[in-house]
Formats: sequence, structure tokens, C-alpha cells
Amino acid sequence: MIKSQAKLICDAGPIIHLDEIYCIDLLNDFDEIIIPPTVEREITTHRPSALQGSSLALRMQVKRIDIREELLTLCRNCSLDAGETEALALMEKYSPAIFLTDDAAARLVAEQMRFNVHGTIGILVRSIRQGQKRPEEVLRILSELPLKSSLYIKASLLKEIMQKIMDEFRL
Repeated sequence: MIKSQAKLICDAGPIIHLDEIYCIDLLNDFDEIIIPPTVEREITTHRPSALQGSSLALRMQVKRIDIREELLTLCRNCSLDAGETEALALMEKYSPAIFLTDDAAARLVAEQMRFNVHGTIGILVRSIRQGQKRPEEVLRILSELPLKSSLYIKASLLKEIMQKIMDEFRL
């Protein structure tokens, strides 16, 4: 496995969801994972185990984050919370980083800003290509996702993703 040189800016959702399905270690191949203060508080509140004893190359952004007025307006218009807004502000600072979020509105804003954006499902699929997990393992994890994780995903979309994996890897 070759370690990615990319920086990862995270929203709370993917860290929580990956921890719920015991796959937080899939983030270990990123050079650096940066989370803003509000995201750290969200994770600590909703899933404290996700950050405890973690071997991730995690860097907490502890100082105040400056948010441009235009970005703040866009985030407010899309009803993004403080954690997502701070993470997007960090994306501007650390571009070309990868933005990790499971929030549809945050993804739309990130795409509008031309940021590279992925979510929990993308990390799971990426783990196959990175040699971290076998396709069969990812299919099992995906099939158990609705029962083991708080990630909301339509059953039809989950089925479509699983079918694409089966087709791509001839399973």
C-alpha cells in the first residue's frame, strides 16, 4: 500500500461512520488528516471512541478559523452547520486537499467550489483499490452498513454501489 500524499479535511460524519463500522483505519494511508475545532467537538460528543487511541495522522486545527464572507453566505444559504463551514474554510486554506463529508449540502457546496470531495462510501470503495480491503469484505461491510452505522443512504443507492463493485471485480 502506497501512502497518499494528500491532505484530508474532515467533517464529523465520515469519521463517526467509519468508526461505527470499525473501518477508521482506512484513513491511515492519508499523509495528514485535519479537522476543525467544531468537528472535533461533534465527534467527541457523538462518538468519543473515534478519536480515542487513534493511530491516525490527525491534526486538530485549534486556532480560530477565518471564514471568508462569501463562503459564510454560501454555507448559510445551504443550511450548513459550523463544522461543515469550518471544514470548507480549511479546504480553501489547504487546497488541493480532499474534503471528506457525508452531508449532501456540504458536498454540493464543495463541488461548486471545485473541491475534491468524497464520503464514507468513497473511502470504502477506495480501500479496494488501495489494497486495504478485498472487494468481498467491502461488500459485506456495505450490506451491514444500515444496521451498524448512523449513515443514511437510500437502499436503492446502496444496492447500485454494491452492484458496481460486483461488476467491476467480476464477483
